[in-house]
Amino acid sequence: MTDSAVTVSEDTAIAMPPPGGPAIVNIVERRFSNATQQDIFLFTSASTPGQNVMRVKLFGPVGFERDSDKTLGYSSIRATDIAREMRRELPGVVLRQSPLYLQNNYGPFSYAFGKGRQNDSCLYGWQQIRSPEAARTVFQNRGTIQVRLRLCEEDASEEKLLAIMYGYTIRAGFSAPGWNPYGEPPSVDPTLGQTGNPIYPKTDALRNAPALTEEEPEPRPVVRQVRAAPTVKKMEAVKQPVAKETVPLPTTTNTDAVVVPSPDCVTQSGGATQCK
Repeated sequence: MTDSAVTVSEDTAIAMPPPGGPAIVNIVERRFSNATQQDIFLFTSASTPGQNVMRVKLFGPVGFERDSDKTLGYSSIRATDIAREMRRELPGVVLRQSPLYLQNNYGPFSYAFGKGRQNDSCLYGWQQIRSPEAARTVFQNRGTIQVRLRLCEEDASEEKLLAIMYGYTIRAGFSAPGWNPYGEPPSVDPTLGQTGNPIYPKTDALRNAPALTEEEPEPRPVVRQVRAAPTVKKMEAVKQPVAKETVPLPTTTNTDAVVVPSPDCVTQSGGATQCK
């Protein structure tokens, strides 16, 4: 039988605080034959002695390899047990239990609030997540999750510390068939869609709704037509052929010796020319 505690990385945390903190400092895990427990230590800056911690216990079929381990005792939430836990986790701090019925995403929970040293505010919250007794059978909706939160912070309001109980997230479980501590999902409201049952938006939803703006059409791309420049043909000058022989022009000295016959003149055989 073993009850060894090991330090595990943050990515194996069974539960996570809400966004905005407090930040996880360290996680100590213990495994039993019937459960897995994690002490998730949170950042502490208060003057009240002790460490902020969220303790989560998952009851269920751990596996055959853990059969020889020690068994973690299970008991439902009792007022006497809670009072003893608060004295152990917050010694010397007077806590007042809230008389209100409160419920987060996993079901009902409760808490106690008080003032610690100097200006510290302290809260101790507890919750058990388990499917309704009428829905539990040997094969379905089995398993239990128990959560405890010890939290002190300087100059913090009760609402700020209480927000951790509303915002934390369970992010682990057993993959065994039938393990379902959350129970069956709730049915749809029978008045949904019926006449005479108006549904109004919440004020916060209207305040945080994004403003509607008219979308401007995207400008069309301007297509510019580029006209091709006309092709200019380069005209080359035609060179005149140069005569190889130059024919001398007649001079005035021998103009009279040249006789140009008319078409009506016929040269006869004796060299004489006869014209009509």
